[in-house]
Amino acid sequence: MAFPQDLSNVIVFKLHPAIGVARLSDSDEYFVFGRDPGTYKSNGLMRRQAVQFRIFAYGEDHMGLGELTPAVMETLGIKATWSARVGNRKIAKWRNVPLGGTDFVISAQASSDDANAGKLIGRLPDFAEGAEIPLGQITGTGLFIPPKGDVFRQTANEPIEPYPARSKTVADTTCDGSVTVTLAHEQRTLPVLPACIVVSPQDFSPDVNPDPTPGEMLLEFLKDGLQIPSSVPPGNLHNQTARAIDHAALRPATSDFAPGIEVCMGGSRTEVLDLKGIFYQTSQDPTVDPREMRVRYKTSPTDPGAVLGQLTSGLCSPWQGDFTACVGYWGEHLPTEAFLDEDSSVAVQVFRKRYAEPDGETLSSGDDFNRHVDKIGVVREVSGKLVETERGPGDDIVDA
Repeated sequence: MAFPQDLSNVIVFKLHPAIGVARLSDSDEYFVFGRDPGTYKSNGLMRRQAVQFRIFAYGEDHMGLGELTPAVMETLGIKATWSARVGNRKIAKWRNVPLGGTDFVISAQASSDDANAGKLIGRLPDFAEGAEIPLGQITGTGLFIPPKGDVFRQTANEPIEPYPARSKTVADTTCDGSVTVTLAHEQRTLPVLPACIVVSPQDFSPDVNPDPTPGEMLLEFLKDGLQIPSSVPPGNLHNQTARAIDHAALRPATSDFAPGIEVCMGGSRTEVLDLKGIFYQTSQDPTVDPREMRVRYKTSPTDPGAVLGQLTSGLCSPWQGDFTACVGYWGEHLPTEAFLDEDSSVAVQVFRKRYAEPDGETLSSGDDFNRHVDKIGVVREVSGKLVETERGPGDDIVDA
């Protein structure tokens, strides 16, 4: 016999996507990446983007054996407990706190079976608004739900700095870290390679994904930087399915130019000085496939790998301030203009405040973006042109 009937040929379990990208918003609701959400907004707000992690079994020579589904776990008598560790090092980075230091680092860890239902809560004790900073939630099914997009100030009512937004006194709720699952089976724990979660700002045109290019797309950036061999055989259907999940998660993410809005792993701002050094390597662990792009987080200070928050620490802090100048810079995520509807020749500013004023006042300050960015429309490509959707007459953006 063999998997999924038993575990006799299983060498290791791995989580996919190996790098998941969750996206925050001010909405109470969320959709799961990879599933058709129907609409990306509800109650006038962009919904959060959650990530569903899945477990795959592997045998000798990185051979994919199939997915460890809830039904298979029940049949084999396996109990799964999910957990996550995340961090936000942005303020620590701009205050020159060295890697491994804990001052001004917002960090949290949680398990799906803990008293707080897997909610990740960090804090900044020196901040007036830093008592509880939400960083997401890991559920008992392996679903990572990002936090709401908000800022937490050292001094109440402090304004958000505009671009280049390297504030040492206003924190956001982005983060990165590790997601794993403990698989208990017959009084032993089965080996698992964990995944990485990146919590990033919104994507306002999630269906508009141009062809990947090395200079702009995170998927191609990592393939190039990690020297992923293209000559390695693709493997069986299970290998290809798992790899497709990994690639789908990375394909909509921006690369590291100037930097991106998800990660910072290159250039002068980064704390990632050795790209390969933060990823699992086949030479260090024979269960790692040479085609994998899987971030390795330290579990102790002497371990190889990344520290929590290292991948996102070089980004602007807070991200809302970054948007004051960078709307339109990542064209597939933040398009500045679109047509009002599929049949219209009227071009509108996507970030305008009043629906009926195509070239009217737009969101401009960091506080504008913090309060109102989730109210703009969703841009889709229709008949070869970018069209604004999910915003209609009367959907004006005004301060209370």
